[in-house]
Amino acid sequence: MAIARSIVDIAVAAAEKGNARRIIRVNVLAGELRGIIPAQLILCFGLMSENTLASGAHLSLETTPLMARCRTCEEDFAVKDYSYICPGCQGQGIQVVSGTELRVRDIEVE
Repeated sequence: MAIARSIVDIAVAAAEKGNARRIIRVNVLAGELRGIIPAQLILCFGLMSENTLASGAHLSLETTPLMARCRTCEEDFAVKDYSYICPGCQGQGIQVVSGTELRVRDIEVE
C-alpha cells in the first residue's frame, strides 16, 4: 500500500504541476529485487488513487532484471537464482547494477 500511495502522490504532483485535468496512465519501472507482485500493486494503486487526478488511471509496471558486474573481470551478467557468482571468472566480488530501482518513468495526462 505504501508503494502504491507513493506512486499516486508522485503522479498527482507531476500532473498538478503541468495543470493536467486527469491522469490516464502511470508507467512504473521496478527492479526484480523489489519483490513487487504486479496484481497486488495494481489493486492497491486503484484503491489509493480514488478521488484523485489518478482515479481510473491504468498502472503499467515494467520489471527490470537483476544485473551485476564482476569487480574482477568487469563482466556484466544477469543474476539467476540469486547466485552472485560471475559466470566468466567465478569471482564472488560483484556489484549490483540494476534490479533494485523503483521509479515512476512517466505519466500520460489530459
